[in-house]
Amino acid sequence: MNAKERLQALEGKLRDRGVVDVKFFFGLGTTSLGTAVSEAADVFDAILAKRFDKMPALGDSARN
Repeated sequence: MNAKERLQALEGKLRDRGVVDVKFFFGLGTTSLGTAVSEAADVFDAILAKRFDKMPALGDSARN
């Protein structure tokens, strides 16, 4: 499975769990699209495996 397919599969699993908003920031010109997709998939995998620290809400969500 390539990085894009992996990302799409993990995205679907997160959506099924109720995740509605995940934001990423990449500096312009510092990473390739392939690297960005692979790193995003790694983040989604960590979220699904509960390898993260929960951050307090920023207060910018439409759900607040």
